Amino acid sequence: MLKMTSFKRLARFLLIYPERQGLCKDTALRESVDIRKLQMSKTNSIIAIIEAGIKAEALRQKAIANNVANLETPGYRRIDVKFEELLAKSLDSSSSVDLSKLEPQIYRPRQTPVKSNGNDVTLENEVGAMIKNSLRYTTFIRLLNKKYKAIELAMNVGSR
Repeated sequence: MLKMTSFKRLARFLLIYPERQGLCKDTALRESVDIRKLQMSKTNSIIAIIEAGIKAEALRQKAIANNVANLETPGYRRIDVKFEELLAKSLDSSSSVDLSKLEPQIYRPRQTPVKSNGNDVTLENEVGAMIKNSLRYTTFIRLLNKKYKAIELAMNVGSR
């Protein structure tokens, strides 16, 4: 069972810290997440949260690659992945949360300026998004590795 203090720290890291470091543009997300409610959440598997994050970042990487591939395609509008908001809503709900069913959603932001050919993709923005995505993905992988090492250590100590 996950200790509430470690859950609180991970929730803060996954949902609040990236926004403060410029890795997440949604400032409303930080304000919408109540850490006290996250502590009371019925989700007890930190691994499920990390795996959901890895899945979302992998999908976001594909979306970024698709945007770059269509850089000069007339009429193409960029796509992005909505995950952080979905995670916050599911953790904030009072009902039981099954994070294995939490699916990131692809959407078209439509907030970027459109060029004369109807395309809104800029290489600079996509490269920046790719760097941020790579940092988030690496963070999730490192967290998952640490969790598995802790489990392995516990199994080794228990077998002695």
